[in-house]
Amino acid sequence: MITPEEFSDKWDVISNGPLIKFNNQDLMNSGFSDEVKRFLSIGGLPETPPPYLEFTSPQFIPITNIFNMPEEFKKYWLLGTTSAGDLICITEKEEDIVLLNNGDNYKEIFVNTSLNQFAECLLTYVNMIDKAIEVNGEDAFIDNDIPEVVINWLKNELERVDIKCMQPGFFWYVEWENLFE
Repeated sequence: MITPEEFSDKWDVISNGPLIKFNNQDLMNSGFSDEVKRFLSIGGLPETPPPYLEFTSPQFIPITNIFNMPEEFKKYWLLGTTSAGDLICITEKEEDIVLLNNGDNYKEIFVNTSLNQFAECLLTYVNMIDKAIEVNGEDAFIDNDIPEVVINWLKNELERVDIKCMQPGFFWYVEWENLFE
């Protein structure tokens, strides 16, 4: 599993944008593990990584403190959003990364088993884009001109990082499937 230091070192801020690091004080007031707190404050999350995600608010609070949502959503702490406006959260006790689908009454969709695995999957996805560009040119990802061998490489790497994330219907599986369209 990738450490926050390794993630920070491997993330190319020039090509892929800055890392947003969370405030230590905000993290201290949460009940999350030291591992999660350490990752968010040292490694951070990319500001706008592919596939069309956004982590621009380093506020670390339950989503019910931000949005008018029922009490049952208090276990979700906001990390970021997708381009469709879905919320990317970490669950309070399990520390899973999930997506709350705003088009389906905020139905929970599994993303990753841990924050470390989520960060490593983001790196893997960026590496897939780089591989596609190497083979098919600068617009390969934008034009969805990704060689099948690269798409298969992505699947194998995502499974290596977090086997659970590639189950049908889960976030990374859907993103992988979309590459075939």
